[in-house]
Amino acid sequence: MAIITLAEYKTLMGISDVDATRDARITALIPQVEQEIVEYCGNQFTVAGVSFTGDFTPTVAAGPVYTLVCTDGGISDVSFADGDTILLCGTIRNDGRFTTTNFTDTVITVSEALVAESEISASVTLVQWPAGLKIYAARMIAYQLAHMGDAGVTSESIKSYSYSRANGGSGDAGYPQEILRGLDRWRNIRIGRGRRIEHYIDKRGSWVAGAE
Repeated sequence: MAIITLAEYKTLMGISDVDATRDARITALIPQVEQEIVEYCGNQFTVAGVSFTGDFTPTVAAGPVYTLVCTDGGISDVSFADGDTILLCGTIRNDGRFTTTNFTDTVITVSEALVAESEISASVTLVQWPAGLKIYAARMIAYQLAHMGDAGVTSESIKSYSYSRANGGSGDAGYPQEILRGLDRWRNIRIGRGRRIEHYIDKRGSWVAGAE
């Protein structure tokens, strides 16, 4: 599942379910904001120990149906579930995050588009977004909407948070510091000689920190 869904955003923003005037724009912004959070935090939000490595063939079938095929099997030995977000690494053209729709022992079906390529050794790792990130993702989307010059949108508010811009103002491309400060709790921080303190989620879903 994405870092935030359209329904979750509308709930946080107090937008009626039947108000679809900006649904397309919000939906398009979700993956953009998700990637910006990953890059800012230097954190893929993967779950320690929930990973599978094998020889995968990314395929595209009629429909289209996008699958990662692993003829050696063993996928079902890992604690993946339908609807999970996974991080695919090691391919030539398909590395990235995907939402799963079905698992078998040899096939992972995903909802996002894949590009067909030959069999290659790759890994898939479970991604788990901390619940606390949703409010910051929502604030970033609200900020982007306001800066798009969305018709009639000069401010957005989420409970105690609000953002406004002057009519006709071009705005700043960067996010407000209060949003960035909120994201800092999930950043990977490098200290001295490349040493890094890394935050991640363990198998029980708890946030832990380690150093390397």
